[in-house]
Amino acid sequence: MSHLSHSHDHDYVIQDSKIGSNEKKTIFVVALTFITMVVEVSYGYITGSMALLADGWHMASHVGALSISVIAYKLARSKRLNKKFTFGAGKFIPLGGYTSALMLGLVALFMGVESFERFFNPTNINFSTAIIVSIVGLIVNLLSALLLWDSHDHHHHDHDHSHDHVHDHNHKSALIHVIADAFTSVLAIVALLAGKYFGWYWADPMMGIVGSIVILKWAYGLCKATVWELLDGNSKLIKEDQIRTLFDDESDVEITDLHIWRIAPNAHACEVMVYNNNPKGTEFYRKKIQSNFDIQHLIIEERCCIH
Repeated sequence: MSHLSHSHDHDYVIQDSKIGSNEKKTIFVVALTFITMVVEVSYGYITGSMALLADGWHMASHVGALSISVIAYKLARSKRLNKKFTFGAGKFIPLGGYTSALMLGLVALFMGVESFERFFNPTNINFSTAIIVSIVGLIVNLLSALLLWDSHDHHHHDHDHSHDHVHDHNHKSALIHVIADAFTSVLAIVALLAGKYFGWYWADPMMGIVGSIVILKWAYGLCKATVWELLDGNSKLIKEDQIRTLFDDESDVEITDLHIWRIAPNAHACEVMVYNNNPKGTEFYRKKIQSNFDIQHLIIEERCCIH
């Protein structure tokens, strides 16, 4: 039966080697963060250091957030789920990024509220221990960021380097989590040194508020980008006008309906309705569009104008 050879799979995420590589890196970072968390919590209980305990449980929240990224990869790369969803399971990637962004936002809010309270109720800080803990946290997060870093997905063949055009939002969310943690560690070290050597006790809560505002901004940006993709916003890589322009020299061609959206990190879908008094056949439009744009799922309907 010849029609079997024309079957169309939607395994866009499974076929995407970059996603597989990002998944492995994220699993490694989860393991590294988890080991650090166990060491800090255990040592915190042994020494009675609240700074170590607090950082250990803070690491636990990152293990949770990064685990969401790993789960999103597993679901997106599941052959069974790719068969169940209309355009495959690619949307699990931005969904993972969106969930992580919400968690990051909650952590930032909690951090801001706690820092604000500390202005009015200062606590005694063991500066020497707290500085060591912050440096350990910073080293772990810098290692994690180096493992995950991938030039912000600028390897992508479309050569568009805008942050809204990220190849893998799930990967970006994991990277933002560890960068945010490294950033708060740097702020903490600066504040603790200021407290220890200059007696600036207000520096600790002040840096906490600065950190929470910056991280909230990152979380908002990630939420905005992932929601756009989850709700099938128009593609930011391929504009409708670019496709319409392809047929400017065809005076009898009228494109009346056109939709382009992203269905997986590296896959787009496009639906086109064309009216033409001299039908050319859908293959004519397909060749012209696909020779200019990388669209994996293209549906074309051609109708004859009747005046």
